[in-house]
Amino acid sequence: MSSSLQAAVVDDLYTVELAVADQTTSQRLEIFKLAFRNVIVKVSGSAAVLKYPGMSRPLKSSSRYVHQFRYITRKDETEDSFDGGQLFLRVSFNQEVIENLLRSNDIPVWGKERPSTLLLVSYQLNKNTSVVSGDTTPVIVEELDALAQQQGLPVLFPLLDLEDRIQFGVQDIIESNEENLVMASARYSPDAVLVGQVSGRAGKGWQGIWQLNFSGQLYNWTFKTSSRQELMSQAIARLAQTLASEYALASVASLEEDVLFTVDQISELTDHIKVQSYLQSLDAVESVRLVLISQDNVTYRLKLRNSTEDLSRLIELSYVLEQIDLPQINTATDDQTILMNYRFIR
Repeated sequence: MSSSLQAAVVDDLYTVELAVADQTTSQRLEIFKLAFRNVIVKVSGSAAVLKYPGMSRPLKSSSRYVHQFRYITRKDETEDSFDGGQLFLRVSFNQEVIENLLRSNDIPVWGKERPSTLLLVSYQLNKNTSVVSGDTTPVIVEELDALAQQQGLPVLFPLLDLEDRIQFGVQDIIESNEENLVMASARYSPDAVLVGQVSGRAGKGWQGIWQLNFSGQLYNWTFKTSSRQELMSQAIARLAQTLASEYALASVASLEEDVLFTVDQISELTDHIKVQSYLQSLDAVESVRLVLISQDNVTYRLKLRNSTEDLSRLIELSYVLEQIDLPQINTATDDQTILMNYRFIR
């Protein structure tokens, strides 16, 4: 696995767009409920939280959490028809209120900085087998990509060009040839690799054997279903749940200590603005205050919602800051302030 990570910032976590039949109030309220459930799953990483006792009333009164909504008509420009297009309702929810709702129910909140996953999947239908890619199985790619978007997951698919074909083939996926698959994945620099063997036979249903390589650990799942869509949905849902268990942040009742966060190699005002904005965007950070500017470094005082370990994990996901030293306790002060030292990456 390459150290040059391809983690992504996933925007619109609190916005959902769904097809609607009309613009009636009853239809709109039903879509609000469905969109609200989708947002809760995206932000928590798991559909299981929908069954929490504290979520029962909010799920019934989802309109209270809506920030704004609007109707959009989309038409397939590739089709020559007089059809007016499909009507969609785009719903945006109040981020702060939803985060407070989740934290009040001890549900971890998964922020917009999320690890990328490379999907190396073999697809067998009856006797025909291929590697899932945009060229070989565009319908499958579209299906998996749509499911990943619903979960707020950044996913990658192999190009399956000459370079890929030299590195690996469908047999490597079927036989779980780890050496070849690791070499192939290095080209894409993902944070995680999900290897899957999907097979379907007439009259026998579908089976998926999956192995996730993430953060130095291997996770294995096997699903059997009657439909391909359900099989893919279960795999992507389990992927999201596993990644969220690492990066979704549980609330902390109170943190008595602040953090002095020094960033080296900041020589211009634009660098300082970028770093401060980046720190403020991290879900583990409640507030950022400028403390000191010297020749080539800037020190900020951070108030954290979570631990310094949570903050460090989030920073590792993006190519903005690089850790210089492990967090230390400043023994020169009575308040035992934590010191963190990073380098700005251009």
